[in-house]
Amino acid sequence: MTFADLGIKDNIIQALGGNNITHPTDIQLQAIPHILQHDTDLVAVAQTGTGKTAAFCLPILQTIDPKLPKIQALVLVPTRELGQQVAREFFLFSKYLSRVFAEAVYGGAPIEDQIQKLQRATHVVVATPGRLIDLLERKALSLVDLKYLVLDEADEMMNMGFKTEIDSILKSCKTNITKMLFTATMSGDVKQIIHDYLRPDFVEIRINAEEFVNQKIEHEYLIYKQGHKLEYLKAFLAERQGQRGIAFCRTKIAAKRLAKQLAGFEVVADALHGNLNQEMRDKAMRGFKKGRINLLVATDIAARGIDVKELDYIIHYHLPEKTEHYTHRSGRTARAGKSGISICFVKNEELEDIKALESELDIQFTALDIQPKPEKPSAPITIYMNIGFGQGFTKGNLREFLVEEAGLNMDDIQNIVVEDNRSYFDIPQKFEQQIYINLKGFKLAHRNLKFSLDAERSKRNIY
Repeated sequence: MTFADLGIKDNIIQALGGNNITHPTDIQLQAIPHILQHDTDLVAVAQTGTGKTAAFCLPILQTIDPKLPKIQALVLVPTRELGQQVAREFFLFSKYLSRVFAEAVYGGAPIEDQIQKLQRATHVVVATPGRLIDLLERKALSLVDLKYLVLDEADEMMNMGFKTEIDSILKSCKTNITKMLFTATMSGDVKQIIHDYLRPDFVEIRINAEEFVNQKIEHEYLIYKQGHKLEYLKAFLAERQGQRGIAFCRTKIAAKRLAKQLAGFEVVADALHGNLNQEMRDKAMRGFKKGRINLLVATDIAARGIDVKELDYIIHYHLPEKTEHYTHRSGRTARAGKSGISICFVKNEELEDIKALESELDIQFTALDIQPKPEKPSAPITIYMNIGFGQGFTKGNLREFLVEEAGLNMDDIQNIVVEDNRSYFDIPQKFEQQIYINLKGFKLAHRNLKFSLDAERSKRNIY
């Protein structure tokens, strides 16, 4: 069946062809004709990467009145990245239509700039819940002419704690608008939203309901030896140079540290976590999407809404806290009919967790046998830095600084000496490049960090 068979007009089909989209996916086959032909509410349960954005974007574009310069569709999303992606798809698919304007609004960016953009003709608003409420309270936009309300990745928004905001938004909307809810899992909060706000005659679509996880994903686990996890990761990555993937960590600190530990390695990595400002976050995403970065190290929350085509693998460096997190993580790969790998790094005692995932998700894991290459022992080197007591450093907090900002292990830093405006320490030679890459351009106490392997030269770097 073609998009034309579903009722999509030629000018939109032309834009789809320009983006190499020629055949509808399963969710598009079911959702598009329903949205075009009925005004009943819709619940669509589909795994990540099934083409759900186009499933609601195309029929909304086709039914919006471009001559009415009012907000006619609202799409709620969990993250800035997903908001930008959805707004971009509205833009791409409307290329040959009378101009339909979509605006993405989200936290982490100046609200005044967004208010100014909303003063122009806007037909579709794609918003994170918190920022939309801010804009509504400032009366910067009106939902009086709203026809469609879409909750995209509804389960993700619930997991991120947006239920109160979503309740408030849904209560403020007219009851006769068409509401659509897209989700990968049906949590209790999602079911409550459906019960409280969707009309009783809503239609539910389930894509591959028997499959919780994309069947084109190969699920693997790798058992690492305690204390050598990083070496096993590097061995895995070394076999996949030129490929791209995401490594998931449980915490912001762990994600930041792992990315720094990989500095200077053959695979170029960067981190994406909640402590990054928006400029740094955007820089990491640009590098990843354009292929300058091969590995993105991320937390579950930071990675929500990321849609990067043709990811080869997903790494669970730390096992997910919830089963549905495994589904969302793994679903970043094997999109658009392609295959992918999802690999868990585990200790022997965590094999029970792998069995639990197999049982709950009806999937099968295979063991991956990769062994790190033995490292040749090397003599330690002494690195001199132009910071010391005068810049507020002691042996203790200098060691903590090197662990946090250079990605070193506590045990690797030996024989620390701190002077008035200089300090030095011994580390294994293999970490030399890692330190330089991570601390290059670092500024402390109004001075740029300088390094040297030469004791005499380091004295000239003090000021």
